[in-house]
This record gives sequence, structure tokens and C-alpha cells, in this order.
Amino acid sequence: MHALKDEWITASDGVRICVDVYLPAGDGPFPALYAVAPYQKDLLYLPPVSTFRYIETGPIDYWTGHGYAVVVGDQRGTGKSEGEFALFGPAEQRDFYDTVEWIAARPWSTGKVSMIGESAYSVNQWLAAAQRPPHLTCALIYNGFTNLHHDAVYHGGVYSLGFLTFWSTDHLRAAATIGGGTPPRPGGITTDIIGMTLDRPVADDWWDQRAVKVEDIDVPVLNIAWWYSVGLHLRGQLDGYERLGGTDKRLVVLAGTDSHERYYRPEFLDTHIRPWYDHWLKGVDNGVMDGPPVRIQVANSGCPPREEAEWPPRRAVPTTFYLHPDPAHAVDSLNDGSLTATAPTQPTGQPTAYDYPNPEWTVGTTVITDGIPQPTRGILTFTTPPLERDTEVTGKITLVLYAESDQSDTEFHVKVSEQKAVPKLRQTLMRKVAKNVPPPSAMVTRGWLKASHRTRPPQPVEPGTVVRYEIEVWPTSYLFPKGSRIRLEIANGDSPVSDGLFHHYYGHQTGRNLIHHDADHPSHLVLPVIH
Repeated sequence: MHALKDEWITASDGVRICVDVYLPAGDGPFPALYAVAPYQKDLLYLPPVSTFRYIETGPIDYWTGHGYAVVVGDQRGTGKSEGEFALFGPAEQRDFYDTVEWIAARPWSTGKVSMIGESAYSVNQWLAAAQRPPHLTCALIYNGFTNLHHDAVYHGGVYSLGFLTFWSTDHLRAAATIGGGTPPRPGGITTDIIGMTLDRPVADDWWDQRAVKVEDIDVPVLNIAWWYSVGLHLRGQLDGYERLGGTDKRLVVLAGTDSHERYYRPEFLDTHIRPWYDHWLKGVDNGVMDGPPVRIQVANSGCPPREEAEWPPRRAVPTTFYLHPDPAHAVDSLNDGSLTATAPTQPTGQPTAYDYPNPEWTVGTTVITDGIPQPTRGILTFTTPPLERDTEVTGKITLVLYAESDQSDTEFHVKVSEQKAVPKLRQTLMRKVAKNVPPPSAMVTRGWLKASHRTRPPQPVEPGTVVRYEIEVWPTSYLFPKGSRIRLEIANGDSPVSDGLFHHYYGHQTGRNLIHHDADHPSHLVLPVIH
């Protein structure tokens, strides 16, 4: 491999963009893979481990070893590139077009170009493909959202504080300080991303400029998504696949939480990634376009990916689970309500109320007692009885909630979890060891809605009025085993303890919300069940 460091590209507006070029051994010419993000190309000597999660290009020596040139660039306003970083703004998007065409014109290039990289690298690939540079031959999107506002920053109008704080500080600013940073931006960027996004809570033209115009993309696209990426990439990957035109598109959705680790494994690249580039950039007839266009791996099933004719699968049966006030005897929560297939019959009934903030909350909405986190004690839950058979949920999910508030605005944080089956002997032992240990569970997917954002433009709610909300819960494919329970959790906030990087708890709210679940207001969860 031969490296050409700090090559300069003059963008359409005169700003200079800095890239490194890695060439395979031999004379060439070579097809090229282009990676660009605001992550400091000069940090690629760092190991691709979780500590340095922004090292996301994949193994460059793997690609040069298979006959591809690799170009890694600093996004405008980051690293050594000139200009101002504007959070995936129009000028940055045009830079991607200019760079693709610059690559195609190099003497070492065949003129066939695609892009690589996870997360921000793939977001930029979406944006580049929508610009239609003539020499972008295909795209392979690996964990990349399409709508900055809805997919990453404001979920249903609720600010994703945890992610934005982590990304802007640890990924962009702190990363740049390794080795002293790069003048004139030793902090990585000069942009105040937190202030910029907090000042724009409503989806408007500024956000629309940063949303991918998926319908404009005219190259073959392979989407590789991961079910665990709830709160960042999953929704955009699936929505983007649906909106792509033509037939030269494929979708693979995988289970597990090791997207980053696998992107550096040669055997994974050999199976899922390189065949796509070999076909479209080298003309290899390897069958990547044969068979059904969708492959999904059902989480918690232990099974390999299976083929599907489309996404979402039309064979999934929308199945309604109603919220009931009757105790489920499932978990320690504010109400321990039930989730059942039986619709309520009483025309009116006592709604389930919750006041916030709960005086027991310790970190966000999590209660901590004797050092043990109790994620459900301070929120509402509605839980099914133990399932009589294995139940696969695959597709889009909606929660229809009839709710009222004594405030002009409120938030709904929704979670669907598997409450795991625990043998009676183990339950007994757990209670003897620690009486307050919650039952084991696994988060499956989540959804959010700020009440005023039920409409566009946002409108306040009238206090004391019952409002019907349709809350988008992010899609999934998950196997709930026989004996486990499906648990719906509802709160007006969340917690870094239970929700980690993707918590949203931003400031303290006060008020009372009521969840209605009578015949006139049948709050219900709709799950797509595969029989």
C-alpha cells in the first residue's frame, strides 16, 4: 500500500478540502472507495475499539489488498480542511460531489467510485448519492440515518440530549485533542452543535436542507442496518430503503450489537460488504442481485438471516394489545397494568394517572435503592401474561394513546421490552439474595413524542382535554420466547442509567398526565406478528 498524504481538493466555492489517498500495490488504475466524516483523518492510526468509536472507515489495508484505492477526507471545517462545519449543510454536501469527481479524474482511478464507512461516514454517503455525482457508481450504506432532525436530534420532537452531548464533545472535540489537535481548530470544530440544535427545536427549512432527498438517488444501493441502533440509524436505514426508487436496491438487517467490530473483520467484509463493490465497481458476476431483495436476522432467535420479499413484510399480521388497569403482577412499577388482546368494554373508566417528577426518581426516571437501579418503579408499565408460544414481532409498530395532561405540552417516552421468563426456583433464590432486584428484561425498541409535535407545525395541547396520539415506535424484528412477557413502558422522561447513550432527559417538567383505557378511549399497542 502506498499513501499520498494531505492531497488538496478545491471545492466549487474555493474552499480547500484535505484528503489522504491510499493506493494498492501495482500500476492501476483502481476503483476507488471514498470515506469522509468530521472525525480527523489523521487519527486513523488509533485502534478501532469502542474507546475510539469514531474510527469507522473499516480496515484500509483490507481494501487496498483487494485492489481498491481508498480516499479518506476531513469534512469541511474539521481536521485540516478549510471552511466551517455546518452540521451536514449544503456546502458540505456539495463537497462530496466535488470530491467524487476529483477522484474519478485521477490517473490512478478507473472512474468508478463508491463510498465506505459507518455512521457519519454513511450519513455523508446518503447525502453524496442524492447529489448525483456522475462517477458515483453505487452506494453501500452501513448504519446511516437519513433525517438529522427526526432520526438523531429530535425524536418525535424530544431532544436527544445524551447522544448530542456525547457526539459533539467526545467524538468531535475531545477526539481532536489527541496529539494536540489540528490548528486552527485544536478543539476539532468551532461550531457550537449543542447551541445550534437547541435553538432549532422545530423541523424547518434548515433541517430540511440536511435531510437526505432519497428519491433523488439513482445508483444501486445496499443498506445494511442493525436492530439495536434504536435512536440513531435504524429508522433512517429502513425508511431510506422504502423510499429508494428502482429495483437495484437491497436491504440486510442484522441482530447483535457489534456493528463496529464486525466492520473490521475480514470474514464479515468478505460475506456482506465486498461482493457488492466487486459487482458494481469491478463487474464481477457474483450473484449479489439474485434472489429476494431483503434479508433480515430476527433478534433473540439465534437464527441466521432469512430472505423476505419486501420491507416491511406484508405477511406480518397487525395485532392489537390493549392497555388495561388490571394488575399484571409482573413488575414493580407505578401501576403494574396489563396488556391484553381483549378490548375494554366499559364506556368510561378510571384513567391511570402519573405525576412528575416522581419524588423517588434518582437519575432521570430511574429509582436507585440500596445501589440497585429500579428502571420501572417510577414509571407506568402494561405487561402481557406469560406468552403461550414463541411470538415473532417483525415490522412497524404504533402505540395509539388516549391521554390528557394538565399542561399545555408534555412528553411520551415509550419502550417495548421483553420481560424474561424466570424459573420459580431462581425467583426464590433472587429474592433471598436481594429482595429488590427487578426481574430480568431486555429493551426491544423505543418511541418518543412531544405532545405539541403531534402536528406540523407544532401546536400546544389544551389542558384537561383527551387527545388521541399516534406514537411511532421504531421498527424491530424480535422473537419473544414462550413464557416471556411483552412489557410496554410509558413515562414522560428517561434515564442515562436505563437508556445509556440515547437518553433524552433534558430539564425537569412538572405536571400530571392521565392515560385513558376505556371503550371510548381504547389505548392500544399494534405489533406486527409473524405466524
